[in-house]
Amino acid sequence: MARGITEHDVFAACDALLLAGERPTIERVRQTIGRGSPNTVSPMLDAWFKGLGRRLQDPGAFAAAPDVPEPILQAAQHFWETALAHTRADFDTRLREGLATAAANVEAERERAEQAVAAAREAQATAARLEQQLTQRGLQLDAAHQDLAAERARLEGARVALDTASSTLREHQGKATVEMDELRRQLEAALQRADAADRRVALELERERMARAKAERQVEALQRALSAERQAALAAGEQAQALLNAARDREQAQATFHAAAAAELALERERIADLRAARQASSADAAAARAQIATLQASLDRLATFAESATRKTTPATRKRAPSTPSLARTR
Repeated sequence: MARGITEHDVFAACDALLLAGERPTIERVRQTIGRGSPNTVSPMLDAWFKGLGRRLQDPGAFAAAPDVPEPILQAAQHFWETALAHTRADFDTRLREGLATAAANVEAERERAEQAVAAAREAQATAARLEQQLTQRGLQLDAAHQDLAAERARLEGARVALDTASSTLREHQGKATVEMDELRRQLEAALQRADAADRRVALELERERMARAKAERQVEALQRALSAERQAALAAGEQAQALLNAARDREQAQATFHAAAAAELALERERIADLRAARQASSADAAAARAQIATLQASLDRLATFAESATRKTTPATRKRAPSTPSLARTR
C-alpha cells in the first residue's frame, strides 16, 4: 500500500529544488518525492512559500554542513542567490497573480451577490404576485361556487316551472283539440255557405259579363265614330296647315322681294349720291378750268398788246405780219 506524503517531505523537496537552482512547482515536487497527488502537494507548497520569507531572514537556515569544501560552498552560495532571485521574482509574480485573482474573485462574488439579491427580490416580487393571484383565484373560485349554487337553484326553479308548463300545455292541448273540432265544423259550414255564395257570384258575374260585352260593343261603335271624326279633323287640319304654309311661303317671298327692292333702292341712292358728288367735283373742275382759261386769255391779251406795241417799232414788213399774232392768240 502506497504511503502518503508529509509536509516535511514537501518542504525538503522544495529546499532541494531551490538549492539546485530550480523553481519549486507541484509537478517538480511530485517528481522529486516520487509520489503524492497535486491536491495534496498544492496546499503544502503554498505553506512552504509562506514560510520562505522568514527562513530567508535566517542565514543559517540553508547552511551546509561544516565539513563541506569551499568550492562547493561557493557554488551552493551562487545557486542559493540565483534561486533566491528566481524565488523572489516568482513570489512577486504569484503575489500579483494572486491579488489579481483575488480581486477578480471578489468582483465576481460581488456580481454574483448582486445577482443573487436581484434574483431574491424578483423571487420575492414573484412570490407576492403569485400570492396575490392565488388570493384572487380563491376569491374567484368562491364567487364561482356561489354562482354555481345560484345556477343550480335557478335550474331547479326552471325544472319546476317546466313541469308546471308541461301540465298546463297538456291541458291547453286538450282544450285546443276540442276547439279545433268546433272550428272544423264551423269551417265546413262556412265552406257550404261559400259554395252557395260562389254560385250566386257566378250568376252575378255572368250577368255582369253580358252587360260588359254590350257596353264594349257600344264603346267600339263610339270609338269607330270618334276615329272617323278624328280622321276628318286631321284631314281638315292638314289642309289648313297646307294653306297656312302656302301663305307663309308667300309672305316670305314678299319679304324677300321687299328686302331685295330695299337693297336695290339703297344702292341706287348711293349711286345717285356718288353721281351728285362727281357732278359737283366736275363743276368745280370746270370752274377752275374756266378761271385758268380766263387767266391764260388775259396773259395772251397782254402778250398781244405787247407784240403790237413792239411791232410799231420794227420794219414795215414786220408790221404787216405782226397783226396776225393777236388773232392767233385769240384763236387759241
